[in-house]
Amino acid sequence: MSQESNLYNIGVVERETGIGKDTLRVWERRYGFPVPVRDQNEDRLYPGEQVNRLRLIKRLLDSGMRPAKVVGLQEQELNALLKEAPNPHSDTSVELLEFMQLIKSHQGVELRVALSRALMRQGMSDFLSRTIAPLSMLVGDAWLRGEIRVFEEHLYSEQVNSVLRTAISTIRHASGTPRVLLTTLPGEEHSLGLLMVEATLSLCGAHCIMLGVQTPIGEIVQAVQAHKVDVLILTFSSAMPTRQVRSGIEQMRNALPEPVAFWVGGSGVQKQSNDELGTQVMVTLSDLNDAVTSWREANSARNG
Repeated sequence: MSQESNLYNIGVVERETGIGKDTLRVWERRYGFPVPVRDQNEDRLYPGEQVNRLRLIKRLLDSGMRPAKVVGLQEQELNALLKEAPNPHSDTSVELLEFMQLIKSHQGVELRVALSRALMRQGMSDFLSRTIAPLSMLVGDAWLRGEIRVFEEHLYSEQVNSVLRTAISTIRHASGTPRVLLTTLPGEEHSLGLLMVEATLSLCGAHCIMLGVQTPIGEIVQAVQAHKVDVLILTFSSAMPTRQVRSGIEQMRNALPEPVAFWVGGSGVQKQSNDELGTQVMVTLSDLNDAVTSWREANSARNG
């Protein structure tokens, strides 16, 4: 992080707000905001106050407002608009709110125990769709609003990772099909989506090879070949700029050997179609079940 008197470089601002570098530059020219200062190398640096305003702007854009209506407004005006915007979490369950309270009060052990109990009660499939998916959205929105800090978001992620890894170890299929490689491209640091995919695929009887996050494309290709992989899955969070997502997918698709299937998922691609990205998009976890079934049917037909 480049930080001088609470100044942040453009890469940090992109990660903190989910607004791409190119978009920030266009807004600067078109709307006069944000207003970065320049360091000795003429690189842009953004004051913390502007980063906070950009988070509010991102929330309003996600609610459907257009940039021309909100970019450049002062923080007080942005907060007033947010109060009028529909609350996407108005029907949040009491249990999810209790999980959020544990996160905000820094009760990591208690959070892990509560999540483990929910998993035992609901079963893996419902736990992922009814608890982890909506809870992760709550945590992400709270972080964008400044209601939780980065370390609290990390606390949540670590507890969920611990619960899911323990559960996955009991249902892993060493000889299952298809053989699926899971990772993210450089720049994508979020691992929770990968774990949710691994858990879902393990329930389907697939064999998963987890590489973790930020694997270079050349290394992914080598791993695909070394592990005799049938399917490659990449996940993208909403923090990844759309342009970077599309470029990464195109490069990966061109480098991937035939006949390996290529699937992508995560909030960073959910609003895009198969045709737009040139590959199969998993919008929900249930899409993975259908994709595995289709792969098996097609593979059976080829071998039959």
